[in-house]
Amino acid sequence: MTDRERHLKQLELARHLLGDLAGEDIDAIDIKSVGVSEAPFLAKIVSKLSPMVGNLMEQRIVHFLDAHANTGFSWMRQDPGFPDALLLDDGRVTGTGIEIKAWYVLSTEITGRFKESQNLLAGKNIDVVIVAWCMSHMIFGKPKILGVLGVPGADIAASRDFHYHNPPEYLIIEPQDTSRRSNNLQQSNVNGYRLQDSDCDVRELRAIQEHYRLHPFTGSPPSREAQEEAAQLKNKLIYRMDTNFAKIDRIDNPHIEEFKSAMLTEEYLGLTISQWKSIFRDLNGTAVGPRTRAERVIRDLYDGMLSRGLE
Repeated sequence: MTDRERHLKQLELARHLLGDLAGEDIDAIDIKSVGVSEAPFLAKIVSKLSPMVGNLMEQRIVHFLDAHANTGFSWMRQDPGFPDALLLDDGRVTGTGIEIKAWYVLSTEITGRFKESQNLLAGKNIDVVIVAWCMSHMIFGKPKILGVLGVPGADIAASRDFHYHNPPEYLIIEPQDTSRRSNNLQQSNVNGYRLQDSDCDVRELRAIQEHYRLHPFTGSPPSREAQEEAAQLKNKLIYRMDTNFAKIDRIDNPHIEEFKSAMLTEEYLGLTISQWKSIFRDLNGTAVGPRTRAERVIRDLYDGMLSRGLE
């Protein structure tokens, strides 16, 4: 068995281990409650804790993988660095790893981004793992994992580039070759640039748009030819870096979209996650009627938990 095959086997083991975490509480943080009157308050502030909880969950997950690794292998957390978890083979770094994206299911969207270059992912075994979670008692308790999705990073990068790259309106720009620099100065992120048509020379812009109407782009965005073409367009027209580029929720990857749909329709504590999202949104809204109804739902949930001794 080659090293690559051995490393892929370890990645497959990690996928199974992470998949089995669905339904488990993560001992990262435990929010206590002191009374029913604070239930609406807790519901409002839980979302503000999600970045911290996400980081703690990532750390716990890497520790979990390392504890279950086969003899001779180990998992190392990188913070900062990509990916979050690196597979080590007898202490040596491999090209196998896992990038963990924690998704608090009551947030507006999956806020994580994936900007790694397709070119730099080639030949590596990097999975992106999305961990869907909420609090075990919705408004307090411990983070509970509702579901886990693993997708090869190369697939997500390909979906992203296909979704965005649309010259001349939108360009995907690959990072420069920084392999000779020290690790902390190396670049691996792709960036997206949106055309600022109102700032361009009108005649030149129309000529370029007509060219692409007759000859639409059909190549591979990270290819050398496509990148040379994008560089020429950046020299002729005005572009601005897109600050919303590469959000996982917006790249239309079919595996992610299916996972999102499954999670949002999953029932938890008597309601679907989608229904809970509406309630939490109303709690933070300005409309008195919806907010009052949402507070009543939260109080009823809390009362039910108290009667079962879950405070």
